[in-house]
Amino acid sequence: MLASGLLLAAAARGLWLLLAAYVIIGAGASVSAQSSTIAGRTVPQERRGTAVALVAAGMSAGILLSRLVGGALAHALGWRGMLLAFAGLVLVCAAGAWLRLPDHRRAPTHSYLATLTALPGLLRRYRALRHAVAAGSLWYFAFSLVWVALTVRLAQPPYGLDAAAIGLYSLAGALGFAALPVAGRLGDRFGPRAVICTSMSTAAAGAALLCTGLDHPAVTAAGLALVDAGCFTAQAANQARILAIDPHRGGSLSGVYLLLYFFAGVAGSALAAPLITVGGWPAASGAVLGALLLSGFLALRRDMGEKRGRDEATYKAGRDTHVPVPSVPLRTRSR
Repeated sequence: MLASGLLLAAAARGLWLLLAAYVIIGAGASVSAQSSTIAGRTVPQERRGTAVALVAAGMSAGILLSRLVGGALAHALGWRGMLLAFAGLVLVCAAGAWLRLPDHRRAPTHSYLATLTALPGLLRRYRALRHAVAAGSLWYFAFSLVWVALTVRLAQPPYGLDAAAIGLYSLAGALGFAALPVAGRLGDRFGPRAVICTSMSTAAAGAALLCTGLDHPAVTAAGLALVDAGCFTAQAANQARILAIDPHRGGSLSGVYLLLYFFAGVAGSALAAPLITVGGWPAASGAVLGALLLSGFLALRRDMGEKRGRDEATYKAGRDTHVPVPSVPLRTRSR
């Protein structure tokens, strides 16, 4: 499906056909986000974080390097030739998936429409899913906003950079996918919450650097590296946390999360140019910093809420089952 969309886009002679082709491309490319779910469901639970992070590292490498590689191919082959080249690579990936991925088939218990209509119910049922959606949507909003705003601003005076030069900034995000395997192992050891809070702190520090302006490329690159590292490592931990809610429904839970996650990314991309027009780079970078700080705050509130819920559940369980209280000497009681 993805290869067909790329071929249709390469052959398009009008705007509407090109837009239709990109709808197909977007739908086909969404399978990459589900690959983390496949990895998380086919490995032992104690290695889930590492597996999800490894797949996420490949995804983030593709997201970042696509700007650089796509620009280079478009310069050498033209934009239609670039699309044809990627269509061929996608077909190679399809063959590899057919040969290498596990074939766990299960008879569907519901129709596809019934499955879609059941997705909002999962959001209402699982509080942890709602928290994961809120936090993840905020940092993907910030991630999409910062990269689109950066592209728009660097193309304007006084910078006036072309697409190839702007694409070089994507190399700063290499820290993001380099940190993912480490974050996966830390998630397996300390849990996703610790990784998410640390990741949001890292991303917020990077956004603070970006708020200083774009006049110093080294500072800009450092800020982008920290933002990308924080967002990518938090995403891997967040998906591992979602799979742990109910491993048997990992695909559906991940589908709800990714649907809202990508809507937030679209919103961030759409707001980038208006923010640059109205308030310049300070407005865009300030919005990025605010979204990341709010995401970290929600992660902390989620921890406190879960701890309170566990304490209440423990108290009720003890009260309902009449758990005996150890006897305490009278003298100690009076004290």
